Amino acid sequence: MKIGLIGLGKMGKNHLRELERNLRVKEIYLYDPFNEEQFIHPVYKNFDEFLEQKLDGVVIATPTHTHLDIAIKVFSRVKNVLIEKPLALNLDEILILQQKAKEHKVKVGVGFCERFNPAVLTLKEKLLDDEIVSINIQRLSLYPHRINDVGVLSDLGVHDIDLVRFLCQETISKANIHKAYHHHDKLEDEVMISLKLNDILASIHDSWNAKYITRKINVLGKKHTYELDLKNFEVLIDMQKISNLYENSPLYAEHEAFFDLALNGDGKNLASIEDALKVQEILEGVVK
Repeated sequence: MKIGLIGLGKMGKNHLRELERNLRVKEIYLYDPFNEEQFIHPVYKNFDEFLEQKLDGVVIATPTHTHLDIAIKVFSRVKNVLIEKPLALNLDEILILQQKAKEHKVKVGVGFCERFNPAVLTLKEKLLDDEIVSINIQRLSLYPHRINDVGVLSDLGVHDIDLVRFLCQETISKANIHKAYHHHDKLEDEVMISLKLNDILASIHDSWNAKYITRKINVLGKKHTYELDLKNFEVLIDMQKISNLYENSPLYAEHEAFFDLALNGDGKNLASIEDALKVQEILEGVVK
């Protein structure tokens, strides 16, 4: 496949690393008008020239506030697009993206890559023989000075709200979000989220105020208790560590699902615009 990558920042380089080791990818074309680094792949600073390469798919890994404009331009030329999370700045932008994708008949995946974390996929399979009672998620990080257009809720919280939906496969009926601001008066850096899904309760703590990275999920089931370390891909059931059922990195597995979506329309576990829409509704208080 011929894949285009837009954006060569930290996340763009993460995508590039995984694309380079994927045998399904035969050619990679890069676009970033601000790039000054050297790569083994063609790097374009002219967007039209980049889009003239007859690409099978494009990955958009630019700052969130650019997603809408870039995606609309890409949709008219490329029929398979993977857009990093958060999909857009707000609900209105997501609805525009949804409509434009339909108009141009573009298949769109959204970069909720934690769905493809080996620990998450292993847990999802184990839960087929159990029922969830409650979920607690902690995602704590150091303050990311590179991010200046969204707060911790859109950067980290979207992952965890999506994970709750992904694991429970139920509709979130109630949501409460509490925010705090320690670094910026408009961009929150500390959030506590409580969710209700039928008989399941979920709590999420996302922070940019930690001194080290923590990525953990605790699930109480009717039969077992599950503990996940998403950073180290570890799963414990009733305090006993088990082997993962999956081996690929989250981004590599997400790319594989995206390629399947492009080739046969079935990107198993890949998040859609509709999934991003449901998460954004919670962020904006549509679900109360």
